[in-house]
Amino acid sequence: MAKQDQEAEWPEKDIYGILDKTISSTRGRRVRHIGDRGDILNFIHTADIHLGAAPDSTMTWATDRGTEIWDSFYKLLDETEKSGADLLLIAGDLFHRQPLKRELKELNYRFSQLTHAKVVIVAGNHDYIGNQSFYKDFEWADNVVFFRKNHISYVYIQSLNLIVYGMSYDRQEITEAMYDSLKPMRRFRDGRPLPDGCRHILLAHGGDSSHIPINQEKLRQAGFDYIALGHIHKPWIDDRSPMAYAGALEPIDRNDEGPHGYIRGVLSESETKIDFVPFASRSYITLNVAVAPEMTMRQLAEQVKALMGQNGRQNMFQIAISGFRDVDFELDERMLMRLGRVLAVHDHSVPDYDFQRIYDENKDNIIGMYIRHISEMEISDDLKAKALCYGMKAFYQTK
Repeated sequence: MAKQDQEAEWPEKDIYGILDKTISSTRGRRVRHIGDRGDILNFIHTADIHLGAAPDSTMTWATDRGTEIWDSFYKLLDETEKSGADLLLIAGDLFHRQPLKRELKELNYRFSQLTHAKVVIVAGNHDYIGNQSFYKDFEWADNVVFFRKNHISYVYIQSLNLIVYGMSYDRQEITEAMYDSLKPMRRFRDGRPLPDGCRHILLAHGGDSSHIPINQEKLRQAGFDYIALGHIHKPWIDDRSPMAYAGALEPIDRNDEGPHGYIRGVLSESETKIDFVPFASRSYITLNVAVAPEMTMRQLAEQVKALMGQNGRQNMFQIAISGFRDVDFELDERMLMRLGRVLAVHDHSVPDYDFQRIYDENKDNIIGMYIRHISEMEISDDLKAKALCYGMKAFYQTK
């Protein structure tokens, strides 16, 4: 059962001071600040930044990718400031590994330059708070809240009339379902009632059996105004409740295909509105290319190059080749790898053998016997085709 600690309440007097009653949005309109009860709260929800990661470490562009992850997060901070957001939620794995102290100092400085937003952070399974972690006693700027405890605690932000609940990992794996029994509190620890209109946000990292299993239905029923999730790198917005995975800000490895960015949200007195904002500088894309018996290697390379151009040459590609190729066709993977940011080439094509002709010419020898045996097997046509192709290749190579 999740333990709810109420020791993290901020002072009655808002330590951030009085914020302006109006701020500018990115669309040029004026919106009232949450400081007036009943007004709206603008927030940005991000997760799984993985600062310090070096994706595609064996590739020539690996150093650039590591730098781009930092740059992308700094651009998000610029967007937070530009949009006049009241709150920046970071749902774990800000770092890919244990952060260095100088890195925390650099980030802290950037956070301190935000003139409107409060920043609330939990540590995830990658940047968990270990015994030697610099997270343990780091002094954050006044506008930053970092949840250090390994059980549920909360912070009340008076100027926003908002309570944020969260916890940080103290190890790489947590198998207990920490959030299943959690519900928004009704009173402060000392028995005082919450202010009218107080909002409740859960900031959580997890979602699989080894990293805090999450029962989405229980969270839907809990009563939070918003549930900001991290750990799953693919963005997801629940269609039945105000709950979302922001996904990774930038794709971290070749499995992180699809759009990446952050969640932009607005909390009003009556509802929560959220939408996904694409933000990543690059994407991982699998290009599916079909070959034909008449196609040459140069033609295949030109087709792949054209597809890369159509999909954005700045992106990283895996090339999956299918179809039937000429029996004498030889795939030159190095030619394809030189076309751009190509991670891998997967050849699923098969030689265009005329098995009926080969069988008719070899029905009385081992080749014919092999074709007849495979053809009579109770397996799928796809497996039969692969077995016949591999067999023919082996037979002809031994001749």
